[in-house]
Amino acid sequence: MEKKILSLNEAGKIVVKSPDGKARSLFSGFGFPGQREAIVFLLVDCSSSMEGEKIDQVKQGVLDFAKTAFRKGYRVGLISFAGLAAMICEPTGRIPLVSGAIEQFVAYGGTNLTDALKMAFNELRRKKGLKTVLVATDGFPDDPNSALEIARIMKKDKIEILCISTEDADQDFLAKLASRKDLNLKVEGNEFRKGMDAIARKLPVQFLEDKR
Repeated sequence: MEKKILSLNEAGKIVVKSPDGKARSLFSGFGFPGQREAIVFLLVDCSSSMEGEKIDQVKQGVLDFAKTAFRKGYRVGLISFAGLAAMICEPTGRIPLVSGAIEQFVAYGGTNLTDALKMAFNELRRKKGLKTVLVATDGFPDDPNSALEIARIMKKDKIEILCISTEDADQDFLAKLASRKDLNLKVEGNEFRKGMDAIARKLPVQFLEDKR
Protein backbone atom coordinates (compact mmCIF):
# COMPACT_ATOMS: atom_id res chain seq x y z
CA MET A 1 0.00 0.00 0.00
CA GLU A 2 1.31 3.42 -0.96
CA LYS A 3 2.39 5.39 2.10
CA LYS A 4 1.12 8.96 2.35
CA ILE A 5 2.05 11.70 4.81
CA LEU A 6 -0.16 14.50 6.13
CA SER A 7 1.49 17.89 5.95
CA LEU A 8 0.75 21.63 5.74
CA ASN A 9 1.40 23.61 2.58
CA GLU A 10 2.68 27.20 2.48
CA ALA A 11 -0.88 28.50 2.91
CA GLY A 12 -1.31 26.48 6.10
CA LYS A 13 -3.74 24.05 4.48
CA ILE A 14 -3.63 20.29 5.02
CA VAL A 15 -2.26 18.29 2.09
CA VAL A 16 -1.15 14.69 1.63
CA LYS A 17 2.29 13.99 0.23
CA SER A 18 2.84 10.77 -1.71
CA PRO A 19 6.22 9.04 -2.23
CA ASP A 20 6.65 10.81 -5.58
CA GLY A 21 6.80 14.12 -3.69
CA LYS A 22 3.52 15.45 -5.03
CA ALA A 23 1.21 17.23 -2.58
CA ARG A 24 -2.48 16.68 -3.12
CA SER A 25 -5.27 18.49 -1.34
CA LEU A 26 -7.14 15.82 0.55
CA PHE A 27 -9.25 18.40 2.28
CA SER A 28 -12.89 18.81 3.13
CA GLY A 29 -12.46 22.54 3.27
CA PHE A 30 -14.09 25.34 1.32
CA GLY A 31 -12.26 26.69 -1.68
CA PHE A 32 -10.95 23.56 -3.42
CA PRO A 33 -12.58 22.77 -6.80
CA GLY A 34 -15.00 19.87 -6.65
CA GLN A 35 -15.06 19.74 -2.85
CA ARG A 36 -17.93 20.41 -0.49
CA GLU A 37 -17.87 23.36 1.83
CA ALA A 38 -17.52 23.16 5.61
CA ILE A 39 -19.26 25.67 7.88
CA VAL A 40 -19.27 26.09 11.65
CA PHE A 41 -21.46 28.54 13.54
CA LEU A 42 -20.38 29.70 17.01
CA LEU A 43 -23.40 30.44 19.20
CA VAL A 44 -22.08 32.66 21.98
CA ASP A 45 -23.95 33.27 25.23
CA CYS A 46 -24.05 37.02 25.88
CA SER A 47 -26.46 36.93 28.82
CA SER A 48 -25.80 39.15 31.83
CA SER A 49 -24.00 36.34 33.71
CA MET A 50 -21.25 36.44 31.06
CA GLU A 51 -20.26 40.01 31.95
CA GLY A 52 -16.62 40.63 32.78
CA GLU A 53 -13.86 38.06 32.44
CA LYS A 54 -16.05 35.39 30.83
CA ILE A 55 -17.02 37.54 27.84
CA ASP A 56 -13.39 38.67 27.44
CA GLN A 57 -12.25 35.04 27.51
CA VAL A 58 -14.85 34.09 24.91
CA LYS A 59 -13.78 36.89 22.58
CA GLN A 60 -10.20 35.63 22.55
CA GLY A 61 -11.40 32.03 22.40
CA VAL A 62 -13.48 32.75 19.30
CA LEU A 63 -10.39 34.05 17.51
CA ASP A 64 -8.37 30.96 18.47
CA PHE A 65 -11.23 28.70 17.43
CA ALA A 66 -11.60 30.48 14.09
CA LYS A 67 -7.90 30.15 13.26
CA THR A 68 -8.01 26.40 13.86
CA ALA A 69 -11.26 26.09 11.92
CA PHE A 70 -9.78 27.99 8.97
CA ARG A 71 -6.82 25.62 8.88
CA LYS A 72 -9.31 22.76 8.64
CA GLY A 73 -11.03 24.47 5.73
CA TYR A 74 -14.09 25.81 7.53
CA ARG A 75 -15.85 29.10 7.16
CA VAL A 76 -16.91 30.51 10.52
CA GLY A 77 -20.14 32.35 11.38
CA LEU A 78 -21.04 34.03 14.68
CA ILE A 79 -24.43 34.24 16.40
CA SER A 80 -24.85 35.91 19.79
CA PHE A 81 -27.73 35.13 22.10
CA ALA A 82 -29.02 36.90 25.20
CA GLY A 83 -32.59 38.21 25.39
CA LEU A 84 -32.50 38.03 21.59
CA ALA A 85 -30.41 36.11 19.07
CA ALA A 86 -28.44 38.02 16.44
CA MET A 87 -26.30 37.11 13.44
CA ILE A 88 -23.17 39.18 13.94
CA CYS A 89 -20.96 37.56 11.30
CA GLU A 90 -21.96 35.60 8.21
CA PRO A 91 -19.76 32.55 7.50
CA THR A 92 -16.32 33.82 6.52
CA GLY A 93 -12.75 32.65 6.10
CA ARG A 94 -11.21 35.96 7.12
CA ILE A 95 -9.87 36.67 10.60
CA PRO A 96 -10.33 40.49 10.32
CA LEU A 97 -14.09 40.01 9.89
CA VAL A 98 -14.27 37.70 12.91
CA SER A 99 -12.08 40.06 14.94
CA GLY A 100 -14.34 42.99 14.19
CA ALA A 101 -17.53 41.04 14.89
CA ILE A 102 -16.56 39.88 18.38
CA GLU A 103 -16.62 43.49 19.57
CA GLN A 104 -20.41 43.18 19.33
CA PHE A 105 -20.41 40.66 22.20
CA VAL A 106 -22.01 42.65 25.02
CA ALA A 107 -23.44 40.89 28.09
CA TYR A 108 -27.08 41.66 28.89
CA GLY A 109 -30.46 40.03 29.52
CA GLY A 110 -31.53 36.39 29.32
CA THR A 111 -30.40 33.22 27.53
CA ASN A 112 -32.45 32.74 24.36
CA LEU A 113 -30.58 29.75 22.99
CA THR A 114 -33.62 28.44 21.09
CA ASP A 115 -33.68 31.35 18.65
CA ALA A 116 -29.90 31.10 18.17
CA LEU A 117 -30.22 27.42 17.25
CA LYS A 118 -33.09 28.19 14.88
CA MET A 119 -31.02 30.90 13.22
CA ALA A 120 -28.07 28.54 12.71
CA PHE A 121 -30.36 25.79 11.42
CA ASN A 122 -31.98 28.10 8.87
CA GLU A 123 -28.52 28.98 7.57
CA LEU A 124 -27.25 25.39 7.45
CA ARG A 125 -30.26 23.31 6.47
CA ARG A 126 -29.81 23.75 2.70
CA LYS A 127 -26.04 23.41 2.78
CA LYS A 128 -24.10 20.36 1.67
CA GLY A 129 -20.92 19.13 3.31
CA LEU A 130 -19.78 19.50 6.90
CA LYS A 131 -22.23 21.46 9.09
CA THR A 132 -21.31 22.17 12.70
CA VAL A 133 -22.53 24.33 15.57
CA LEU A 134 -20.60 25.19 18.75
CA VAL A 135 -22.60 26.48 21.72
CA ALA A 136 -20.56 28.48 24.28
CA THR A 137 -22.48 29.21 27.49
CA ASP A 138 -22.26 29.64 31.26
CA GLY A 139 -25.88 29.25 32.23
CA PHE A 140 -29.35 27.83 31.76
CA PRO A 141 -31.38 28.37 28.57
CA ASP A 142 -34.65 30.25 28.87
CA ASP A 143 -36.54 27.33 27.36
CA PRO A 144 -34.54 24.08 27.47
CA ASN A 145 -37.30 21.94 25.95
CA SER A 146 -37.63 24.02 22.80
CA ALA A 147 -33.83 24.21 22.49
CA LEU A 148 -33.54 20.42 22.66
CA GLU A 149 -36.32 20.02 20.10
CA ILE A 150 -34.62 22.20 17.52
CA ALA A 151 -31.32 20.44 18.32
CA ARG A 152 -32.99 17.10 17.60
CA ILE A 153 -34.08 18.37 14.19
CA MET A 154 -30.59 19.72 13.50
CA LYS A 155 -28.94 16.40 14.31
CA LYS A 156 -31.40 14.64 12.01
CA ASP A 157 -30.16 17.01 9.28
CA LYS A 158 -26.60 15.83 10.02
CA ILE A 159 -25.56 19.00 11.83
CA GLU A 160 -22.97 18.25 14.51
CA ILE A 161 -23.46 20.09 17.81
CA LEU A 162 -20.51 20.81 20.11
CA CYS A 163 -20.77 22.49 23.52
CA ILE A 164 -18.35 24.33 25.77
CA SER A 165 -19.52 25.62 29.14
CA THR A 166 -18.48 26.66 32.61
CA GLU A 167 -19.26 24.37 35.54
CA ASP A 168 -22.15 26.59 36.66
CA ALA A 169 -24.05 25.88 33.42
CA ASP A 170 -26.84 23.29 33.17
CA GLN A 171 -24.66 20.25 32.53
CA ASP A 172 -27.56 17.79 32.24
CA PHE A 173 -29.07 19.92 29.50
CA LEU A 174 -25.77 20.31 27.64
CA ALA A 175 -25.15 16.55 27.75
CA LYS A 176 -28.40 16.13 25.83
CA LEU A 177 -27.68 19.05 23.50
CA ALA A 178 -24.27 17.85 22.28
CA SER A 179 -24.14 15.27 19.50
CA ARG A 180 -21.85 13.04 21.57
CA LYS A 181 -20.43 12.93 25.08
CA ASP A 182 -16.91 13.78 23.89
CA LEU A 183 -18.22 16.92 22.17
CA ASN A 184 -19.35 18.49 25.48
CA LEU A 185 -16.48 20.25 27.24
CA LYS A 186 -16.69 21.80 30.73
CA VAL A 187 -14.14 24.45 31.78
CA GLU A 188 -13.50 26.98 34.53
CA GLY A 189 -14.84 30.47 33.84
CA ASN A 190 -11.32 31.80 33.37
CA GLU A 191 -10.42 29.01 30.91
CA PHE A 192 -12.97 29.69 28.17
CA ARG A 193 -10.20 30.67 25.77
CA LYS A 194 -8.12 27.57 26.43
CA GLY A 195 -11.20 25.36 26.17
CA MET A 196 -12.34 26.80 22.86
CA ASP A 197 -8.94 26.15 21.35
CA ALA A 198 -9.16 22.54 22.56
CA ILE A 199 -12.66 21.90 21.25
CA ALA A 200 -11.76 23.41 17.87
CA ARG A 201 -9.51 20.41 17.39
CA LYS A 202 -12.59 18.19 17.56
CA LEU A 203 -14.03 19.72 14.40
CA PRO A 204 -14.57 16.86 11.94
CA VAL A 205 -12.46 16.78 8.79
CA GLN A 206 -13.41 14.76 5.75
CA PHE A 207 -10.62 13.99 3.31
CA LEU A 208 -11.43 13.81 -0.37
CA GLU A 209 -8.63 12.85 -2.72
CA ASP A 210 -8.27 14.83 -5.92
CA LYS A 211 -9.10 12.92 -9.11
CA ARG A 212 -6.23 13.50 -11.52
